[in-house]
Amino acid sequence: MMNALIARMREWSLRHLARPQPAQVFVPQIDGLRCVAICSVIFYHMQGYIAAAIGQPHPSTLLHRLFAEGAFGVPLFFSLSGYIITMPFLGPKPPTLRRYLLRRVTRLEPPYFINLLLVFTMKVAVLGMAAGALFPHLLASFGYMHNAVYGEHSLVNGVAWSLEVEWQFYLLAPLLLLLVVRLPSGWRHAGLWGLILAGGFVFASGHALPNALALSVLCYFGYFVAGVWVATCDARWPRASGTWLHDVLGVAAAALTLWILLQARGQFLLPVLVALLLFAALRGPLLKAVLGWWPIHCIGAMCYSIYLYHFFVVSMVGKIIHRVAGWPVDPDHAMWLMAGVGLPLVLAACVVPYLLIERPFMIWRPGRTRLVDAFAFGKRTA
Repeated sequence: MMNALIARMREWSLRHLARPQPAQVFVPQIDGLRCVAICSVIFYHMQGYIAAAIGQPHPSTLLHRLFAEGAFGVPLFFSLSGYIITMPFLGPKPPTLRRYLLRRVTRLEPPYFINLLLVFTMKVAVLGMAAGALFPHLLASFGYMHNAVYGEHSLVNGVAWSLEVEWQFYLLAPLLLLLVVRLPSGWRHAGLWGLILAGGFVFASGHALPNALALSVLCYFGYFVAGVWVATCDARWPRASGTWLHDVLGVAAAALTLWILLQARGQFLLPVLVALLLFAALRGPLLKAVLGWWPIHCIGAMCYSIYLYHFFVVSMVGKIIHRVAGWPVDPDHAMWLMAGVGLPLVLAACVVPYLLIERPFMIWRPGRTRLVDAFAFGKRTA
């Protein structure tokens, strides 16, 4: 009975939740890493909510410190974006600039705009925020200019700050990749590693930058380039040639990353470690098996919708828990309660906008398929 239920869940998830791309270009470990990144971000916001709810702004327990570093999931997302954006340009038929930008716009903009409009409406109608005061922030967020104009996270949806950074990289990437593909292999790797190292020092000194620059690609370009470097490695060192040594490298890079985050020093090394982690995760047999496990990569496929909506679901779940059971006095117990109850509810709630809004735009290919056909529930490949 249980095996049959799991088999049906697996079949449904792979059909409806897994990334709808042709098998020859699908790398489940990338979505596995996206799962790690989005769960880290969820735990980060849960920790902040709990700290405020129990009246302890800075709990010093190890558990809270670990969850408080979950914000590092965002730089991990940046490195994955660098990898994903680079791969097509290194293939036998690199995309034209028009096709590249069209794909970014049609894939990312509709779910993002719909989210901003929904959140804006809810904040005005439910929370009573002044529409006139909030509207300029909505316009700035629509244009991916809120960080630059206001020097702070969007007042409509605070997580949108990282999407603005992503778009800055998307616009710069074709020029960077034009140089990458033309350089000889040795110069290519040396140049990319120089940018990764330089990016680490800029990131480590980001606190000294004006807010508008600290919330820009300037502060995070080392992570994007880390993903670019790993993509260039795929042609020279095929992923299928990995050994257990890559598992050791990946675990060591992850452990050292966590140590640096907890110690709050040596942060200039973080883009380097992310590059090594991503390189190893795509090759180590154990890491590939874990990250490619169907529940993991199916959650990772939904990361965009989860990222856009999770903060509001976390707040709602926290209010329900407070009314039903109250918060334990011990901060660790409160954190475990929030994580154990909240994480499944957040993931389940975000399935709805993923299936109804985001997934059709993942399937749709302008000029090759009709948008209306992409809304056929359950369609897997374009």
